[in-house]
Amino acid sequence: MRGYLSSLNLLLVSRISALIILVIFITAGLSIAGYQMGFNTGMTVTFFPMVIIAWTIERMSILWEEEGAREVFVQGAGSLFVAVCAFLIMSAPLASHLTFNFPELHFVVLGLILLMGQYTGYKLTELRRFYPMKAYN
Repeated sequence: MRGYLSSLNLLLVSRISALIILVIFITAGLSIAGYQMGFNTGMTVTFFPMVIIAWTIERMSILWEEEGAREVFVQGAGSLFVAVCAFLIMSAPLASHLTFNFPELHFVVLGLILLMGQYTGYKLTELRRFYPMKAYN
């Protein structure tokens, strides 16, 4: 699936988000199949958080070598902020109700991520970056 998503020329964050949603579907499918076969322990143990943590550590170590400690702390703080915000949103009763009772809504989120990931036009940060050029027009 990663190869297919790469062929769509998505931005990195959108490609990773789509992969995470697909892994959630695979994990849910395996948990349901395990439960149907009588394996109840598959419902309580998941390695998905460990994979994310390991991936983050690996990426931060590469960033430390390429960009230095300051950039690692800046991106780490930004990632921590996004994780806390995501946790607060996901812990809301409405969000948990919708995601557990209507899992097909994940396909809507996946579609939105794929649409946003193909956008290569101006970003909000570029408005500030190119503001000095406005004076010359």
